[in-house]
Amino acid sequence: MTGLRDYLVHKAAAIRNLAASKPDAANWRETVSATCVADDRTGVRKLRIRDWQFIGDSGPGFGGFSLGPSSPEILCGVISTCLTHTYEIGAAMAGIPLDRIEVRVAAENNDARCGGLGTEDPATPFNITADVTLEAPEASPEQVAELHRYASANCPLTNLIRTGAPVTVRVA
Repeated sequence: MTGLRDYLVHKAAAIRNLAASKPDAANWRETVSATCVADDRTGVRKLRIRDWQFIGDSGPGFGGFSLGPSSPEILCGVISTCLTHTYEIGAAMAGIPLDRIEVRVAAENNDARCGGLGTEDPATPFNITADVTLEAPEASPEQVAELHRYASANCPLTNLIRTGAPVTVRVA
């Protein structure tokens, strides 16, 4: 085994160890957070998550400098990483040998409302699609189909987009 297959064996062991050490589902709950600051003449959004920092920006046509991806692009990236991770979890727990997972997420976006223009398009990214390619030469077609079903049903952020969740905006 090499590459992704080795990781999937490691992932399965880690999940089983975690489940053994935390047999109550409530013990798996965690608070996650991110902080974003814009405070200079570029207007870039400096996104801090744990010890990581990312930059979000708009393209020049929307007043940005293309110093980083736009928020809708970051959303596509977040969905693709979560969906990929869900494929990893499903493959690890089912013992499905994978050599590669590729998830490309695309969406349409129309910011016309920001410019005061009316549009029939939704005010949010829409027509979101995820194209998944798996390299699994030793997996059966049934295993691959089950993995697709598992990932589609269990990806937390894909489900969040599908079902929506309230966001409370508090002004400090």
